[in-house]
Amino acid sequence: VHLTNVAVQKTAPDYDPDKGCKWGLQQLRTYFVARHGKKAANELYRGIDDIIIRSLQSVQKVIINDKHCFELYGFDIMIDDDLKPWIIEVNASPSLTASSPLDYQLKMGVLTDMLDIIDMEGRLTGCEIRVGGFDLIWNDGPVQSDQAHYYDTPPPYSTNSSLGCYDDRAEHRKQLLRSLALAKATPS
Repeated sequence: VHLTNVAVQKTAPDYDPDKGCKWGLQQLRTYFVARHGKKAANELYRGIDDIIIRSLQSVQKVIINDKHCFELYGFDIMIDDDLKPWIIEVNASPSLTASSPLDYQLKMGVLTDMLDIIDMEGRLTGCEIRVGGFDLIWNDGPVQSDQAHYYDTPPPYSTNSSLGCYDDRAEHRKQLLRSLALAKATPS
């Protein structure tokens, strides 16, 4: 499977702009489980998780740490024939232009979750370890996984990451809206 940049994919004679060429992480994980087995897929996703953590750790001293701003990063990962993940690049402010209906759905989910994390309404407690498709994986050390059932064998350090494959976005949005409605209904 070659999941490459749309600028390259769209030049292929069999490219269908309605379908696009992007997969969600759950679809990709399902493919790897079907093709290589659950254990290999788990090791691959743990490797990707490790790449993300270590790359952010390597630049943590130069990342702006200001509670009044945020930055969204996009990680480009290549997976070789042995299912070893390799980092190609990290994009600060990745493109949010959608190239297909699925791509639009994926990017709208990212934006919705990002706005929930920013929490301008003050609805979050600050103790959340998952908001929609985003997982808190590092907070001065690995944030422990609540998805232990996801892996056959525990990772070297178990983090809360499911790399977007466990997405409770709909349930989380319901909880946020309920708490907001309750806050509005309660007199100050």
